[in-house]
Amino acid sequence: MPEAEFFNRLEAQYSKNLPFVAYRKPILSGNSGTVTAFLQQNEDLHYVSDFTESGFVFALFDTSKKPILFPEKASEKLTFEQVASKEILAPITIQKGGIPEEKKLVYIELVRKAISVLKAREMEKVVLSRREEVELEEKDPLQLFKELLNIYPTAFVYCWFHPKVGCWLGATPETLLKVEGNRFNTMALAGTQKYNGSMDLEWGGKEKQEQQFVTDSILENLKNSGVENLEISNPYTAKAGNLLHLRTDISGRIPNSRTDAQLGVSVGKLENIISALHPTPAVCGLPKEKAKEFIISEESYDREFYTGFLGEINLQKNEQRSRTRRNVENLAYRSVKKETDLYVNLRCMKIENGKPILFVGGGITKDSVPEDEWEETVNKAETMKKVLLK
Repeated sequence: MPEAEFFNRLEAQYSKNLPFVAYRKPILSGNSGTVTAFLQQNEDLHYVSDFTESGFVFALFDTSKKPILFPEKASEKLTFEQVASKEILAPITIQKGGIPEEKKLVYIELVRKAISVLKAREMEKVVLSRREEVELEEKDPLQLFKELLNIYPTAFVYCWFHPKVGCWLGATPETLLKVEGNRFNTMALAGTQKYNGSMDLEWGGKEKQEQQFVTDSILENLKNSGVENLEISNPYTAKAGNLLHLRTDISGRIPNSRTDAQLGVSVGKLENIISALHPTPAVCGLPKEKAKEFIISEESYDREFYTGFLGEINLQKNEQRSRTRRNVENLAYRSVKKETDLYVNLRCMKIENGKPILFVGGGITKDSVPEDEWEETVNKAETMKKVLLK
């Protein structure tokens, strides 16, 4: 489908106040990527019950609430091929001095309180966040989505809308989980530095410690979920927009040789792995339950879908295979193979009363410096602001 027609259809859906999601996975090779949309045909709210459903899922940080689903069978699917441009590094200076001093002091005090708890060994790490309202001239979320697509070719970029829930946009660098058949991949992502034109940099002890906390916790939770053949890469520097992170890749096998042909993964196993991973230490902390309690009691706002997850669940994977005699008997099975591709909802915003609300945060350890943690949230906010404040 031509790009213009794709966006015309999205605009028509939005004007009718009907649910939709449009997104593009990271472009990891080549110079183009597929932009996909699910257009739900009514205003109903659908929920995920056991992760055997097919469609697009949008999950909250709070795991006690069911994720929202745009069902594949109840939605029209559109696609177009986007030719990627080089990532744009547009420095933003307007908003740095525009944040009220009282908000800065409140966040710094929150970090200080967390550090005192960490030093008392009640937690090893906690991830604290804040909201920031931004003024902007462009109020059309679809236009903002177009700009995100152009600026962040290596991120998962999306625009999600439901009239009963709201409108969210984002460009996240972090994979939660990818499952194909009985193989899965995930990542541990932590530590942040501003990109200044070079990938050759040194990471400090605080960032390395934070990254190790995240990696160790993910591995422990995955082992407890029953996965097998875990493989772990060495930590390496990964770029996301104008920020650099420490990243470790993790892969493994979902046990049970009998894979459900209609789902592409053993029934129930996908839910187990997602429960083991979400929320990750990179967005919550360690131990998970104590960190969640601190966040809920001290952050004083509802994160909603920020630091939740989103993406495709159990969608058919398109595979081009030659119709040789050897492959004919396997064609029917291969044609229904399913794939799940989920991302952590970072670098995101909510459109509320025509204004974007940004959500930013950072991992706190006992060695954190409150003023430095504030600056990290400012740098992360710039990632989105360079789209909004040009």
